[in-house]
Amino acid sequence: MPRITRRQLLAAILGLPPLLLTCGQPEETASKPAATPTAGSAQPRLPVSPAARVTPAASKPAEPREPVALWHFAWDDPIERQLWFSVRQQLEADLPHIQLSQEFYPRPVEEIAAIHAAAGLPPDTLSIQDMFAPRWTEHNLYVNIQSFVGDGVVDDVISDVPDASLKSFRYYPEAQRTGIGDYYGLPWRSNPRLLFVNDAILQDHGLADLVNRERWSIGTVTRAALHLASLDAGDRLRRGAIGFPDSWFLSLPWLWSGEGDVLDEAGKSSTMAAPEVVQTYQTLQDWRRSDHVAPRVGEFGSDSYVQHFVNDRLAMFLGSARDMFHLEATDVVWQAKALSPAGVDESRTLAHYDGLAIVTGTQQLDAAWEFVTWALGSEVQHHILASKQALPVRSEVISASQIEPHYADTLLKGMHLQRSLPITATFPLYSPVIAHHYHLMMNGGHAPVPETLSELHSHLSFILGQHTLPKQWR
Repeated sequence: MPRITRRQLLAAILGLPPLLLTCGQPEETASKPAATPTAGSAQPRLPVSPAARVTPAASKPAEPREPVALWHFAWDDPIERQLWFSVRQQLEADLPHIQLSQEFYPRPVEEIAAIHAAAGLPPDTLSIQDMFAPRWTEHNLYVNIQSFVGDGVVDDVISDVPDASLKSFRYYPEAQRTGIGDYYGLPWRSNPRLLFVNDAILQDHGLADLVNRERWSIGTVTRAALHLASLDAGDRLRRGAIGFPDSWFLSLPWLWSGEGDVLDEAGKSSTMAAPEVVQTYQTLQDWRRSDHVAPRVGEFGSDSYVQHFVNDRLAMFLGSARDMFHLEATDVVWQAKALSPAGVDESRTLAHYDGLAIVTGTQQLDAAWEFVTWALGSEVQHHILASKQALPVRSEVISASQIEPHYADTLLKGMHLQRSLPITATFPLYSPVIAHHYHLMMNGGHAPVPETLSELHSHLSFILGQHTLPKQWR
């Protein structure tokens, strides 16, 4: 195995495009990577026979094919390893000619893949996250698969995948915005954030009219919350009305429901000082600090919101697919609600997608593409469901599953209207800045919302304009 030089390692860590452009090619050809398909360029082509236009599992080859070794990078956690073990078993049955080798790394694996690519040791495929996709797309780490998708080669594979999922891995660098432009990866699972509501508690508090309301806004939650919390004599919560994550990007469903956002539509200007944003975050702060309908940090102890929800200490909480799997094992009667602005028939559910991409410079482009599209097939999507970690992106798999009916119904109605993270190539820069100020507002509670957001707005404007951090954050 070639040795990674200190220069290559440092350049990759710093994210220098010239080295990433090589991705396994000799440095003198770095300006023209041979294996990266771009619009109108010569490239290795996929088979376009009828057999190639359906999922591989539905059309097993009649004759043995030449074995192909693929190297895949995936995230390292116990559930992830169990999932990939079952996926590899399925791969052996469906595509026996593809021999998959894997390495597991902490998230995001793109950082590790970039170092290998800069040293001329790229993997063939890797697991990717929507929030980091633009950054590594700009650094040419992923193969542009637009021509493959545009030729209709995967029509049968992606026809059942919602547009919201597909757009999360489309990127057009010149516009610096997500959701348009070329494909650089395909989604294969999601982890939507929905509002979990305890039916019995709402009924007992005279809120029966809200129980079957399909979508809620932040105003609906506020109305319910003011009726649901109960206090002990010491002014401590006996039952909290609403629980919400302490992470800034997990607060986005509230922000979108309040008709605010982090960036403008072009992703080039901060909107954090807009009145809608101020009002939304003021509401969240009030829930904890003045209205006291949401538990303050540490007030309920270290147990999860799911545990408090099951024990009737919490009436509502904003949670994930994994929380749904925990709730299915209980006797609690609950529903899942999608958030949307008041009076707007549009889901603003946060849809965080994981996908698969091909690494620039792979020597097995056709087999890598076959593997990526195969992973969107029904069999693999069922493995994702069985892992009880996330949800598949294929509607037919969700429809045929045993997912709790309220949850499945909300997902199927809202999947095409979900929003992914408003991420640009500067996400790794501005994320800790937002997280710092969000913590001061929501956890400390001493930072006035308008002043904090005004300061944050100026920081984001600097980052978006300079593509670097303000001095105090470097």
